[in-house]
Amino acid sequence: MANSPSVLDLKVRYFQDSTPADVPCREENFIRREIRMKLPVEQTALVLVDLWSAHFIDSWIERAARVTREAIVPAIEMSRKAGLTVIHAPSPEVARQFPQSKRNPTAPDPPGWGADWPPQAFRSREGEYLAYHGPRSQPPGIGLHWDPIADDLTISPDVEVRDEDVVITSGPELHEVLAERKVLHLIYAGFATNWCVLGRDYGIRSMSRYGYNIVFLRDCTAGVEFPDTLDELFVTEVAIREIEQQFGFSASNEDYFESCQKIPERNAS
Repeated sequence: MANSPSVLDLKVRYFQDSTPADVPCREENFIRREIRMKLPVEQTALVLVDLWSAHFIDSWIERAARVTREAIVPAIEMSRKAGLTVIHAPSPEVARQFPQSKRNPTAPDPPGWGADWPPQAFRSREGEYLAYHGPRSQPPGIGLHWDPIADDLTISPDVEVRDEDVVITSGPELHEVLAERKVLHLIYAGFATNWCVLGRDYGIRSMSRYGYNIVFLRDCTAGVEFPDTLDELFVTEVAIREIEQQFGFSASNEDYFESCQKIPERNAS
């Protein structure tokens, strides 16, 4: 008798911005809820966002390196044991350092790529548009700290990129890989919660628009904080709430590991 398909029976959390009929629909009455969700392993992938070796913000990369070692590396190992596809999404420049990125199906250009509006000079903030440079390009600019490390940027040395792993350069490329492999469920981990995890074209906001089911490992991340949020890591918490409220679900490492560990038991039965 053939073994039944492997399934992650995972406890996930979401933030419910609604209330039962007998409770006033007011913000003070919104609560987090938990449900169990069954994810077929062959339709599920672990997506690792921007696990970088360096960053221009010293305090943040120290925190991210610790999270990588203590939480993300164990999550990768557990995902491999469970049989999940492991996908590295480390930014286009870093992805191209790895031969695995050349194996992916060709992706279409993103919408608007090469469009003539806004004008290229405006998009580049050149010439008469120089005054409209964004916050990071205003004095003193991040180049002061970023440029000295940019050429050496790669994936964290704590993370093993195996030959069988997938390495993608863009959101459209990730979508093509997932379509080829018939993947529907994306387990996300990585950095930075409020920047790249949410905002990259291979990040949660973008991939949720394609219709994928999103589960975020909330122990496997670190947001970039402000001076008055650093002690409580409040920016990271708010980003997780945004994911739980609008784009998908979250899970703890404890629950994720427990669900992964049960898969060999199912196969054995």
